Amino acid sequence: MTLLDRYVSKKFLMILLFGLLAFVIIFLVIDLIENIDKFIDRKATTEQVVLYYVYYIPYIISLTLPISMLLASLFSLGNMTQHNEIVAQNSAGISQYRIFAPLFVIAFLISIAAGIFNETVVPFTNQERLSIYRHEIKKQPRTKGMNRNNIYIQDNQNRKISIGFFNGVSNIARKVSLQYFNGSTLVRRIDARTMEWKKDHWVIKDVIERRFSGSDETISQQKELILDDLDILPENLLELQKRPEEMSYARLKRFVDEKLKIGAEVRKWIVELYLKISYPFANFIIVLFGAPLAARKRRSGPAVGIGISLLVCFVYFLFIRTGQVLGHQGDLPEWLAAWFGNIIFGIAGLITLFRTRT
Repeated sequence: MTLLDRYVSKKFLMILLFGLLAFVIIFLVIDLIENIDKFIDRKATTEQVVLYYVYYIPYIISLTLPISMLLASLFSLGNMTQHNEIVAQNSAGISQYRIFAPLFVIAFLISIAAGIFNETVVPFTNQERLSIYRHEIKKQPRTKGMNRNNIYIQDNQNRKISIGFFNGVSNIARKVSLQYFNGSTLVRRIDARTMEWKKDHWVIKDVIERRFSGSDETISQQKELILDDLDILPENLLELQKRPEEMSYARLKRFVDEKLKIGAEVRKWIVELYLKISYPFANFIIVLFGAPLAARKRRSGPAVGIGISLLVCFVYFLFIRTGQVLGHQGDLPEWLAAWFGNIIFGIAGLITLFRTRT
């Protein structure tokens, strides 16, 4: 790394850290103002509120990092442009591509780091933040997750299961019904008073089995029946639906695979899965677009730079959200929907970069 690389990198990183700190403070203050009445009404303690916002910080960093990256590139290179530093370097035979190089390397490394950060830290802190809000501030009992009512599951394409009540402590379900289908035709139904987990399989008791063949119906009763082909664990019955931001890529991938196995509609979740990969690279794409923009000589002050940053990021996130919606509706393939904003801005960034004077 040359002296020039260290100089450019230092300016960029200092502004990046300042931007992240500013955005974190702004987000926390705005959120606190919006929710302070809820905290007071629910008599939340200072410790609970502080912990809630401590766990909120990683998500804010992940969300605002692309904006901070753009601000850092615009202000660091913009300041060098205003002071004719870039002109001086060009006169010394250093191309603008070479000046941009350390920023592109840093942006790429930050994108990789952001992907790891979003995969490990953010899901955990989001879970803890929401857990504090639900159980300690809103006072929802944690034991609520140990019992569930009215559970409906499709564990494969031909079988649906309904459960009236499940006790997560004893692993016993009551009012159980299993319906077997051939296409859309009901061919078999099993009703049981209880279903209990025994080491590695389910056992249903007081069983009434009905088999249907055309207009004929055969009824039989059994005291006990082992369901060794039921690929559902007790924790699956207790598991409440999490938001995508609460799940890591690996957990969301397992969730999608489970839904695909039973033939459920998973287009929305596949889009969110691809977004977990594409979104961290927004940090690189946004610098690729912003660096050539910042290197242009202009007479405007810092306020214009902030305005340009916010406008560019607004348009960028608009493209991301548009692709997301089109993917959810099936108008775009899932991978293209997740990468839509990156592709558009990546092409725009390359065009702007190639038009830059060397």
